[in-house]
Amino acid sequence: MAVHGEQGDAAVVVGVDGSGSALDAVAWAAGEAGRRGRRLRLVHALLPLPQDGLDSSDELRDELDRVARQWLREAADVARDAAPGVEPEPRLEQGDPVTVLLAESEKAHEVVVGSRGYGGFTGVMAGSTAMALSAHALSPVVVVRGSTARRGPVVVGVDGSATGEAALARAFEQADLEGADLIAVHVWHPMPSWVSGIALGERDRVEMASEHHRLLSERLAGWQEKHPDVHVERVVAEGHVARRLVDYSDTARLVVVGSRGRDGFAGLLLGSTSHALLHHAPCPVLVVRGERRA
Repeated sequence: MAVHGEQGDAAVVVGVDGSGSALDAVAWAAGEAGRRGRRLRLVHALLPLPQDGLDSSDELRDELDRVARQWLREAADVARDAAPGVEPEPRLEQGDPVTVLLAESEKAHEVVVGSRGYGGFTGVMAGSTAMALSAHALSPVVVVRGSTARRGPVVVGVDGSATGEAALARAFEQADLEGADLIAVHVWHPMPSWVSGIALGERDRVEMASEHHRLLSERLAGWQEKHPDVHVERVVAEGHVARRLVDYSDTARLVVVGSRGRDGFAGLLLGSTSHALLHHAPCPVLVVRGERRA
């Protein structure tokens, strides 16, 4: 399923910075490109050196270029091992890594990065690239955490928002593509009595839970018809959405969330939820936008 505005030959783009986390991202992205029959683009962003104030700047620039190309060669070897039928396309770009990958996201099928990169001259601060991309990229973003060989279910957060619907579409597609089960998690929390002035009784709580079960069923119905081979486990839970999704990620191969959720009872907020998952989920996290922005 193409994302709105995405070109049919859009590549899976992965950021390379020489770190072990980036190589994990390369392995995941190569498998993704192989499953989807898409091109795999390996991108390293080399920060330009200041024009003044550095002795032997030409020698330093040459050394940085040599190291960057070596990292790209190592990443290409990892990609070929992970997906023998995929021939990676290495690209060395000049600029800030976030800026370069955001530009790549304009035409990419998705952008994949490791959860923690190198600091220092490579310009990839620990976690900062992943957080910036998940908030601002125009394509879906996958932040690879933990083992890429996990074989559990795909977990998706369901909140009824537009981006939540896009996350559902991608989660069903991913589960179908990988032959995985899908766990659809809808979390609700009653308004505290100190806000509403009304203490929620047990009967009210049961009725509210029943209503949320109905809402989840409605959200899933159309997608289950489109993907009849995907086995779906429905979870309606009360509490904190980020904590619940982190709990379910323990055995997951992938967690999918919308980039911006709904306020109120659904509780899926970009920032709290995505931040928690990007920092604590032990599996890759896929952040999906409702549609591409100009």
